[in-house]
Amino acid sequence: MGQYDDLRGKRVLVTGASRGIGEGIVRAFSKAGARIFFHYRSDPELAERVASELAGEIHLFRADLSNDGQLAGMFAAIRKEFGGLDCAVNNAGWNHPPRSLDEIDSELYYRLTDINIKGTLFCCLNEIRLMRGHPGSIVNIGSVHQDSSVPGRTLYAASKGAIHAMTGQLAIEAGAEGIRVNNILPGYIDITGRGAVPAENTGIPLGRYGTPADVAALCLFLASEDSSFINGADIAIDGGVQRKLARIF
Repeated sequence: MGQYDDLRGKRVLVTGASRGIGEGIVRAFSKAGARIFFHYRSDPELAERVASELAGEIHLFRADLSNDGQLAGMFAAIRKEFGGLDCAVNNAGWNHPPRSLDEIDSELYYRLTDINIKGTLFCCLNEIRLMRGHPGSIVNIGSVHQDSSVPGRTLYAASKGAIHAMTGQLAIEAGAEGIRVNNILPGYIDITGRGAVPAENTGIPLGRYGTPADVAALCLFLASEDSSFINGADIAIDGGVQRKLARIF
């Protein structure tokens, strides 16, 4: 019988936890009994509201993960509160509005890569340090855009491709210490609460959008011992969109 819904006492970091996919993830880990370090960046009122609805031990921390000092401060606080980590979900990221190739500039490049690439990498490196000495699981939230993107998303797709590459390398190097690193690739996820959409209008083989709860369930599995031999994997959660695109093109 699976134990992925019972993570009582596990020390878990979730970044970008106050809204969207991150909110769904933090709610699922709370329900599973984890001790949670709840990271958010920009809206204290929203973060406090979500945290107030969670059960168990919750530690709120505000930080811009593209800022070296704030990122270091967050991990110092985790060490102080928890002494270590058993699992981390690196969900924090940013997606720019569509930009044509001629509209890409260095300002946009650095803003996006500092959050999506640098922020994710240095979170992973600090998480590995806090997991040493016992098995641990790191889950990166990538995107199907790493493989099958759309016009206007060049930088975003590149950043998610970098997360794919770093996940594989970290899995090789941290695996010897019993620390697993995997990458989830969400497709079309309903983070707005728009609800049911007619199947013929989604373009998704399963006929619906995904939900934050769908992504959260996969995170719980990857955090558990039920997934103890899964390491360095890219796991799409997209209702089959990637397969459909592959056959069309």
